[in-house]
Amino acid sequence: MTKRDRDGDIVDDLRLVVPALRNRIEALEAKLAMAVEALDEAIYMIAPSEADMEKKAGVYRIVKTFEELRK
Repeated sequence: MTKRDRDGDIVDDLRLVVPALRNRIEALEAKLAMAVEALDEAIYMIAPSEADMEKKAGVYRIVKTFEELRK
């Protein structure tokens, strides 16, 4: 097998893999968007107070995670 054949095989492999990776990335982005939206709604419903945020407990972690995901 020549170098040209190997390079051609690699290119053929990439032509198969790249679209599959693109589809997977798009699916993960859609799932992440749904999770961020759900977190937004949950935070709205929980309505954390300043005291909740100062405790740095469960609600605090949810709010901070949400802020990081929105970036």
